[in-house]
Formats: sequence, structure tokens, C-alpha cells
Amino acid sequence: MQYKVLIIDDDYEILEILKLFLEIENFDVVTTQSGLNALNLIKNNQYDLILLDLGLPDINGEHICKKIREMSETPIIIITAKESVSNKVLCFEYGCDDYIIKPFEKMELLARIKAILRRSNKIKSSNDNNIIITPPFEINLEEGYCKKDGEKIDLTAKELEILSYLVKNAGKNLKRDQIIKHVWGDDSLYKWSRSLDVHIQHIRQKIELNPKKPKFIKTIPGIGYKFDINSSQ
Repeated sequence: MQYKVLIIDDDYEILEILKLFLEIENFDVVTTQSGLNALNLIKNNQYDLILLDLGLPDINGEHICKKIREMSETPIIIITAKESVSNKVLCFEYGCDDYIIKPFEKMELLARIKAILRRSNKIKSSNDNNIIITPPFEINLEEGYCKKDGEKIDLTAKELEILSYLVKNAGKNLKRDQIIKHVWGDDSLYKWSRSLDVHIQHIRQKIELNPKKPKFIKTIPGIGYKFDINSSQ
């Protein structure tokens, strides 16, 4: 099976390099230098993953990220030269799944692509421990979904990974750097702490009756977060 990737970047040379590299790795690759054209492509086609540059000539890349997430749950990796924490936070708030700084090694990008496809269940896992049932939640990592009281909840791949990690460790106070290392593979609080908070906020909005007074995902001051197992019983 070929996975279909859309690359959105105004740099023609980068487009061609990434297109050739990913095609060698057996991906079906579509490219565009236009944000407007990208939105039309996404509206009319199905992609397994999107690589998005922020420095586009016609539309702000962050705006495109937000628009894509409004239309689709397709995983988004931001590829950009913008290194600021504020840019990263904004993109995660708008729904991106990963953020990689140019210049980067092609093999690192490939590893990130495969990891995200695996998390979003585009690449199947043979692990037998892929179903987590903690009433009222059922998380199926193999099928890539979460249900609450039998109703599916629309979570991004990153949100599903965070929630599943919390549920697997229900009742435990999890340190922020512990969660960050599991989800992003990097325990740098400076780089990812705000992004974690944003994802937790989004998850609460989707699973809590009152996100401002969460029953399930509790903030542990000075430590991190805990999935309250008593609230799920």
C-alpha cells in the first residue's frame, strides 16, 4: 500500500528533493507551492499526511494549518525555518501533529512521518495491547479511535496518544517531562511544555462535560497531570 502525502512549500527545490526522496520510500507524493491550491486539493482529495511550510506567498501557513484541521483530521507536520516557541505553540493550537525545523535530515523527517502514520493507524501495529478499556472510555490504538459511552470522539493522532498514555497510567501523577518524552520523544520542558498544555486543553474540551472543572484529566500543581480513575467508575 502506498501512503499519499501532500507537500505544501513555496521552495521548488525543496519540493523536488522531498518528492523524489519520499517516492523512493514508496510514498505517493503530490506537491504545491500555493496555499490556495493546497486547500482545494485537500477539499477534493484524501491524503494520509500533509507536510506544510509556513512561509507561503499567498496565505499565512498558520492560517492554512487551522483551515486544514477544520476540514480534516489528516496528520500535519510543519516544516519551517521559524524556530520561535510562539510559532510552535500557535501551530499546535491550530492542530498540527509535529513541527520540524529547516534544515533537517531527510531520514529524521522519514522517521517522524512513519511515527505519525503509526500513531494515526495508517501503519498497523501488531501489538496485542492496543485496546484500553476504562469505562466510560474505550481507546483502540490499532483502529485509531476513542469512544466515550459508546460514542466516538474526534481526536487528532497526538491527542489520542496523550490520552491513551494518561489512561494507561490512570491514578498516577505523571510529571510533565515524563508525558512530553513519551509523546514527543524529547523531555525538554522549554520546547514542549506549552504545547502539552494546549493539547490537554483540546482533549478536555472533547471529553469533559465542563472543561473548566475537569473530572477526568486533573492538573497536579507543580508536577503535571493525572487521569482520575475514580471519575471513570
